[in-house]
Amino acid sequence: MWQPIGDCGKQLTIHSRLREKLDDGYRLYDITEVEFDQYHLHLLSENDKPAEDLRQILNCTQLVEYGFEVELKD
Repeated sequence: MWQPIGDCGKQLTIHSRLREKLDDGYRLYDITEVEFDQYHLHLLSENDKPAEDLRQILNCTQLVEYGFEVELKD
């Protein structure tokens, strides 16, 4: 189940999976490193297809503004 990000400090850790909704699908990311309010993301797939090796760093405000969701662990 996916939940919108609201409190990065409580919701996000290393290896949390994030989803970014796009107009025509979505991208899945893995958090590979956390430094204070900087989240290092590694793109895993785009629309269920393997993706290029893309890495980026975003802060909590950006994750919330861009509408990222975090996968809840059961």
